Parts: sequence; structure tokens; C-alpha cells
Amino acid sequence: MSTPSAQGHTWIGVGSAIRALFLVTGFGLTPLLAQTHGVLAIPADDFAVDGDSQGDALIKGAVAVRSAGGQLARALHMAIQSGIVPVQGNPTDGQNDADHSNRGGDATDKQVNNPALDHTLTFPGTRPFEFSTESETSVVANGNHIVVGYNSSAGSVVHDFPNGLFLTQLLFTAYSVSHDGGLTWTSGFVPPVASSSPFTLGDPALALDRQGNVFYASLGTDAEGNNAVIINKSSDNGNTFAPARLVAVDPGSDKDWLAIGPDPSVFQRDNLYVTWTSFQTNAQGQTTGSQLMLARSIDGGATWSSKVLFAPVDDGVNSSFIQFSNPVVDASTGRLYIPFLHFSNIDADNVRVLASDDGGQTFHFLAFNVPGAPDASAYPNVTPGALNDCGTGGIRNVLHQGASHGPGRFGTFRYVYATRLITQPAAAAFRGRLLIALQSSTSPFFGDPTSGSEIKVLYSQDGGASWSDPVRIASTAADPQHVHPAIALGQDGNRAWVSYYVQQADGSLRTDIATIHIDGNQLGLESTQDLSTQSFDLTPSNIPLPTPPTRSRRQTTIASSRTATTLVSICR
Repeated sequence: MSTPSAQGHTWIGVGSAIRALFLVTGFGLTPLLAQTHGVLAIPADDFAVDGDSQGDALIKGAVAVRSAGGQLARALHMAIQSGIVPVQGNPTDGQNDADHSNRGGDATDKQVNNPALDHTLTFPGTRPFEFSTESETSVVANGNHIVVGYNSSAGSVVHDFPNGLFLTQLLFTAYSVSHDGGLTWTSGFVPPVASSSPFTLGDPALALDRQGNVFYASLGTDAEGNNAVIINKSSDNGNTFAPARLVAVDPGSDKDWLAIGPDPSVFQRDNLYVTWTSFQTNAQGQTTGSQLMLARSIDGGATWSSKVLFAPVDDGVNSSFIQFSNPVVDASTGRLYIPFLHFSNIDADNVRVLASDDGGQTFHFLAFNVPGAPDASAYPNVTPGALNDCGTGGIRNVLHQGASHGPGRFGTFRYVYATRLITQPAAAAFRGRLLIALQSSTSPFFGDPTSGSEIKVLYSQDGGASWSDPVRIASTAADPQHVHPAIALGQDGNRAWVSYYVQQADGSLRTDIATIHIDGNQLGLESTQDLSTQSFDLTPSNIPLPTPPTRSRRQTTIASSRTATTLVSICR
């Protein structure tokens, strides 16, 4: 089946079409080995400072984009030539914006991050480095104390050495804290595990324990520069964070998430649970699949034990890749749920949920029993978006604005104003009630550029033993796209709130919130209303720029990696 697009392309059901065309297994980063001067560094030319710079699991039809964590592990052990004193670049903008409480002029929408930290560095004979990416938020609130975690490239430091430009600091794991209910904010970066390895790599996940401690899980490195999952703790409502502790060392770690809740057997004790995706590679460095990992701490994050929860095998329908786990604990029982996405080789991927009643020691799959699904534990769901050629970022499923700037590879588009779409099941649980919010395409075909998107809320009143019909927050002609939901459940378990992005017919975006009433085994959509008070545009994240000339003193290994033109951004 094919559908002509408005721009003259022919779109094919790409769940199988692109699968037959190409496979991206990495970006071929070549580590630049030199005499060590005791400083770990990342080659700045070969590493785009963006939370998803290497792509993290756009795995669809065998289009497998290598994770940032795995590629970075090969580049971290770069060292500076002995005895060379680095010269830092010149900041050219972003340092003189003193009023950062409310950029945009709307008194009710507050900017959380401090834009005065954003900056651009310039070096003679090479492209500027813009450090102004903030993304992938996670938030906790304790009364008027609010802590927001997010990726931020503003904590990056680039130095110029005779053998090239290097990131000698990458504090990508940022936060902002408010003690007045969000009226004013202070921004900072969580500290790494050790000062000898000043790298935190983002993917924030925040949670509170019952004593009010804030825990912040993310990606980072150990003291030797090995990729790891790490966690920071704040005992003063987010004012300060202690140095990170290691959760697990994993060269393929990506997309961690954190949940805290009572142990079912020792109810006065809070357990900490961190899940993440671990990308697996073969001897040739090709990505062969991914595994769902779990780490557990029963002593407040001081020590951790970890294990593999699920290692899928490609059976022709289900792929060998999973991603986007999102654990949640039912605070009334201590039951742990871990929903995640299992990529398929057809249009609809499958949401699966693992549940544990013994504090994460043993698990079983919940059954959805959907007719036509590959198996009883699969809930099929088509991720919305159009397929966009994002240059070195691969082919990504995106929400876009404006016209395509020419055709992309394999009949895809090349939108400049674009942001990637992924399906992470958002979950909430209390008193045996489990709710899962998903973004879903209105088309049965993955990558259909003519489709809209809606929010679906799945509901079980008995911990996943049975499921009611989902509530739909449907798209309309005025608001064709509804994406990236988050969900919260009221303390009595009788009301839920779902926030999400809305793309309007004019292409601009806003945020909405829906109120859902829970009555026994039924959900009802009470209302939807605007959450933001003004709409906003997508950023140009997919701009092709000519590559500047290579400086003569740079090593051949860097010079040879340059091409005449490159897409410097990757549809983040």
C-alpha cells in the first residue's frame, strides 16, 4: 500500500520497506589515542553535544541507531598530549542575559533553566560550538519545593590542543530548583562520581523517598571514564547534591529511569529501583540487540545489585530491541510495575509490563490479551510521526513544522523544524489501580506522514489482571497531534491527570492537561484545558551546514572524518 504525500513523495508502509534498505549500527567514531597527561577528554569534533547525539534506539524495521552511551565509552579514554597547556575558546553569546526568570514576556509561564548559562564557543578555522540544548525533563515536588532535572549542554568545556578540540568537561546532567512553588528558580549541575572524570551524560530521572530526600538517576562515568548508570542524592530539597554513586557500570547503558517505594515485606523501608536499556554488541562492534536491566538498593542508594530482566530474541515479528522503561511503585502495596516498549519488525510496536510483588526479586508479565497481538503480554501501539532524514542522526520518526527542504534518503522527508517522537509508557499506580498513558498514531502504518496522533490511557483496577477500554484524548482538525504524555494519580486514586503536547493546525505547539475520573472499573474523561498560556514553535534541529576547512595542525584522523557537508543536528 502506498500513499502520495503532499510534497510529491511516495510513502510506503515502512515497517518492512526501510528494513530491506539499510541498517545503521553506529557512527564509526575513531578514538584518538595520545600520550596521557592524566586528563580524560572527548574529541569535540566527533561528539555532538546533544542528549541523543548518537540516537538512542530508533529501532524500526532494522534501522538501528547506536546509543550515545555505547559510542561514548569508546571515546572517553582520550588523553591530552603531555605538557600542553590548553587554550579555551572565546564565548560569543549567551553570557549577558541577566533576566532569566521569564524569557518570552508571559508572566504566567516561567522558564526553569537559566539561559545565562547557555553559550557559544568559537575557535579559529572551525565551526562554532553552541551549548544551548535543554531537554528530557523529570520533576519532583515536595510542597513548595520543586526540582526539575534535564539534559543541558551548558555545562560543557571545550579546549583547543595541537591534536584537536576536546571536551574536557561535560556536565550534561542539570537541574533547577524552586522553593516558592515555581515562581523563582536556581540552576546547577549534579556532580559526577569523581573529579578525575568530569562527565555526566544526562537522561534524568528523579524520585522522592518518604523522608523527602531527592534522588537523581542519570548516565555518567566511573572514576576511570567507563560508562555507567549513576545516582545523586539531595537531603536539602534540591539545594545541593552529593557526588554521584555508581549504580552499575555498563558500556551500553541508555535511558535510565527511577522509582522509589515501600518494600512489600519490610513496609517501613523504601527500595530504590533503577531500570535502563543495555545495548549489546558483537565482536565487530555492531549493535545486535538491547536488554532491560534492573538495579535495586535497599539501603538508601548506598549499594546496588543489578540483573538482566528481559533479553528479547528476534522471532521475525518481535525484534531483539527494547527501550523506554518507566518503573512505578504502588505506594499502598509496594508492588513494582515496569512498563517498557518492545520494538517489532512490523508497524505496531508492543508495550509490555513486568510486575513484582517481592521487591524486585522475581517478576511476571501482565497479560493484555489483545486480539491479534503477537502474544498475550503485548499491547500493540503505533508510534506517531513522519520519517525524517536527520543526516548523521539517521532516519527518525518526528513531529515537524514547516515544509520539507527536499527529499531525504529512501523516500523520507528532510524537515528542518523537527523533534523526534518516541513511545515511553507513562505509568501511575495506587491501591491496585494501574494507569498507562501512550501516544498513538491515528494510522495503522508506522511513519505515515498523513496521520494524526492521540493519547490513550489504559486502565486496570486489579493490578493488571483485567483491563478496561482505554480512554482516548482524540486529535481534531484544529489540534491534529497529541504527543508525549505524562500521568499523575491523585492520593485517593479516584482521579488522574495527563499532561501532553499539542501541535495545532498552524504547526505551533502548546501543552494541555486532561482530568480523568476513575469510577470502579471505568475511566471517564472529565475535561481538557490549556496548560501553557502561549503556543511556541519547534526549533530548527536539522540544519545542513557546510563544514569549515580543517586546520593544518589537526591530526589526520580528525581531518579524514570530515565531509563536504554534514547535518550537524539530529532532530533532537
